[in-house]
Amino acid sequence: MVECVVAIGVLGIGVACAVGELTRMNSLAASARNMTGAYQVLQNQVDLFNSISPFNPQKTNLTADPCSGLTTAQIPKDACHGSYPMYDMTTTAAGAWRSISVDGATFNVPVYQYTDPVTGTVIVVQGQVQEQVSDLNFAGTTPSSGPYQALFRVTYSFRGKAYTFTMSTVRASDI
Repeated sequence: MVECVVAIGVLGIGVACAVGELTRMNSLAASARNMTGAYQVLQNQVDLFNSISPFNPQKTNLTADPCSGLTTAQIPKDACHGSYPMYDMTTTAAGAWRSISVDGATFNVPVYQYTDPVTGTVIVVQGQVQEQVSDLNFAGTTPSSGPYQALFRVTYSFRGKAYTFTMSTVRASDI
């Protein structure tokens, strides 16, 4: 009888440890999914920054920009997609961060989204994307021919803890 009680106690401790470890592993997996989503958001912003054309800081447009009506340097800036810019490659003040929208309507970006297959409940981890753009102007020319450096940052909260991830890129003029 004593052996049975001891065996049940040992099994109980083993099961409790296994459940605790599985819960911890599930929590780590959820955090890893969020981090993967955050880095994907950042990579999309880097790809957008490197692909939008024309990007010629030293050249002035011959025709006015259809969104702003201004004749400025050929540095892409979104002013057509709603209330919030989806991209803005103009420089920011040193150390200043500018928020970027992914839909033109809000500054929220889904870092991770999960739909429970049983209940249909949708869980979305929302974050915010910000950027800093600097003119490195290595040649010291006026107007500058760049290159431009962009830092992108995504911040979000998950289970009461704040997370921040950053990615950077450098882009030279198209001409």
